Amino acid sequence: MSSSILTNYGSMAALQSLEATQNMLTNTENQISSGLKVASAKDDASSWTIATTMKSNIASLNQVSTDLGNANSILNTAVAGAGQITSLVSQIRAKVASFTDTSQNQTAIQGEVTQLVNQIGATIQSSSFNGVNLLDSSQPSGLTFVASTNNDYSGGGASPTISTGAATDLSSTSANAAAAAFYTLAGGLSAAITNANPATQQTNLDTALKQIDAFNSTVEGQAAAFGAVQQNVQSQQTFVNNLTTTLSTGVSNMVDADMTQESAKLSALQTQQQLGTQALSIANQAPQMLLKLFG
Repeated sequence: MSSSILTNYGSMAALQSLEATQNMLTNTENQISSGLKVASAKDDASSWTIATTMKSNIASLNQVSTDLGNANSILNTAVAGAGQITSLVSQIRAKVASFTDTSQNQTAIQGEVTQLVNQIGATIQSSSFNGVNLLDSSQPSGLTFVASTNNDYSGGGASPTISTGAATDLSSTSANAAAAAFYTLAGGLSAAITNANPATQQTNLDTALKQIDAFNSTVEGQAAAFGAVQQNVQSQQTFVNNLTTTLSTGVSNMVDADMTQESAKLSALQTQQQLGTQALSIANQAPQMLLKLFG
């Protein structure tokens, strides 16, 4: 290579190398500071597109998990309420079974039954989570919960759901035949059972117990249905949480920087930068050496 005082070839080469090192150093520092090896589409268009879509789905799944948690609370409240009602109905059945016993005070029995019915009403009213009640008339069609979301709906499709099915109103204003018969009976035991004819009175008692059992069966059926849905909701929430973890791991593999690797690379590039700076300094002194040729 010829020696030229106008063109410093060594300096140009050293400068290009130093600039390349500086670019790599800047990129490494950005990855370390952000924790991402793919921070934008210019870093890796394909990985960035996939990761961005997956992050959106992860955010949706996180919300679905929260909503399923709320659904579980709603169902748990309803199941607990129905269980308490079943216990109260059992107590009423025991009171009614002794109504024809001449040693018992029918007026007192009626008073006790009335109090138990009032407790049923209070239980139904209290079985509400954030204003949602599955034991009264406010949700006749039941509830439907989103179970998951897909990655992309641009081509159509629908989100999977979990439904409670129709909810039976267990309150005293219910249009359900078993509930209506139960509350009518509980409000007027003497009129429904008492009869001068012992055989007829026993028949009336049996009819009353059947009405109580029919209502209890309705309550138990509702509790069992909600319990089954609750189990499904809990299982789905576990799946959604596991799916979110899996997707998050996949996104991390695509876009997260390996900090151990980047730390080693940073140390190497800093050393390379120092050497490049020294090389450029040496190359810049080359034209001074030409002066000795003319000394």
